[in-house]
Amino acid sequence: MLLGPLAAIPPRVSDAADVIPLRATATTRGGGQIDAWLIERGLIGHARFGDQSSQGLMAPPSGIEVDETRQSVKQTGQVLMTLKAWDEIVGDDTVHIEVSTLPNNQYEVGFWLLPNHLPGCTIFEWTLFENGRALQSRFWRADARPRVIGTPDLPNYLYPDAIPWMAFLRVLDAPREGAEGTLNQQITPYNYVGQDIIVGRIERITVPAGDFSAIKVTAQVDVATMLPHWPHFILHIIKPVVPKDTLYFESTAPFRLLKQEGPIFVGGPEVVTELMRYYVAGAQAATPLAAANADTSIVRP
Repeated sequence: MLLGPLAAIPPRVSDAADVIPLRATATTRGGGQIDAWLIERGLIGHARFGDQSSQGLMAPPSGIEVDETRQSVKQTGQVLMTLKAWDEIVGDDTVHIEVSTLPNNQYEVGFWLLPNHLPGCTIFEWTLFENGRALQSRFWRADARPRVIGTPDLPNYLYPDAIPWMAFLRVLDAPREGAEGTLNQQITPYNYVGQDIIVGRIERITVPAGDFSAIKVTAQVDVATMLPHWPHFILHIIKPVVPKDTLYFESTAPFRLLKQEGPIFVGGPEVVTELMRYYVAGAQAATPLAAANADTSIVRP
């Protein structure tokens, strides 16, 4: 699971262990049915905190494409995590699931419930495990709770403080050169941070998974959402020095994340995320580019 660039929070492994539902402004359609599916899938409920080390508990269904990325510190090359991600379709929603392997026998399991016809997120949960034992967890659900008097209105479509990289494309009208969008992340029950998303030119890039035609996407925090009470002329001075994240997505469907460069939270180190391979669960490799490293076994940490 990945934090959005420059999220105004510390990295996930230092988050509090409390499960804190945050407020948003959208409702989940068919919430009861979705919740039932998530419980049956082992993503929420008591099964969520069972022995995640058991085989098959968090494996993609046969025929689902799995993307594997690796994130490392840009300056030193130190590997921070390896991540396996896939999507499962449930009615009019996509459930994006990520399993991240960390140092010291720790790993994370997270999911985002993403409406297929809306740009935001409706449910998010993340749990940190060590040797199959849950250590920390966070839960977020978009709902329509009454607004506290004196707090600002939140945007209609929100994401939690942690997001999958695909969220940067979901806020665009289309993943094309020149497209622009805004990605809003809720960081407290009453505040959010916006990011300005801009699509640049198509380039050729090479990553461990192969050589690709890619669209270049830049993301930069909107300082006005971070510092809403500061004078505009000061914000204008600050904006040029706010770091940007650069992302490269495959220029054609399924628009896989190929590479990311930049900090993933305020004050954090510059990191590089690269696509290592992709394959179809329970089958041979999806393409010759992935064939050498195809893994047809259960996806698990």
